[in-house]
Amino acid sequence: MRNDVIARLAAANPVSGPVPMREPVRVRRLAVAVAVAAAIGVPTVAFAGRLADVLGISNQGATVPVSSVLPGETKLDQALQEMQVGSTMQSLGTLNGVAFYAARNAAAGDFCLAIDHVDQTYYKGVFCDLNADNFPSADVKALTFPRTLEGVAADGVAKVAFVDANGTVLDATPVVGNLFESDVTVPQGTAAYLETFDAQGNVLSKRALPG
Repeated sequence: MRNDVIARLAAANPVSGPVPMREPVRVRRLAVAVAVAAAIGVPTVAFAGRLADVLGISNQGATVPVSSVLPGETKLDQALQEMQVGSTMQSLGTLNGVAFYAARNAAAGDFCLAIDHVDQTYYKGVFCDLNADNFPSADVKALTFPRTLEGVAADGVAKVAFVDANGTVLDATPVVGNLFESDVTVPQGTAAYLETFDAQGNVLSKRALPG
């Protein structure tokens, strides 16, 4: 059923299929849906009945109804129901004009994140990390949308960065309240790793990205 939902999400927006996220050794699966231009927005996944602290980060947010997250987007209702959508999720706040919402889905407790560029009509997105080593963990200290540093980081992470295969930093941005956001979009295939850093600049994690 999960594969059917991923395919449905991919077909409903301009992204060419689900985007896998990879660690240096094991393959990471990330179901991603992003809406831009005149495409439809993507409502987010929620998990009713779970307390905020199951997110595993200090920013527990405030519980809001799913209907208030990305209102008016009805075309993906069937897919979201198949992903066991609940009635609420956690509003984690707004950073640089981007509103962040998170929850763990009912299917397997996967971490799901939704964003809404509140000043832009169409740029919205949602993803779920479908891996057993679910965020946050020792190896997975940040989750981000592909090509743009927009996501959530574990406690203790002060900065995140996209790095190319030669170790050159393509983009970096600070973490505020477990959230990070950059308006830089790196070219497709140039970011080889997602790195996280502590307040002293030490590397906490380095996760390989798809080429």
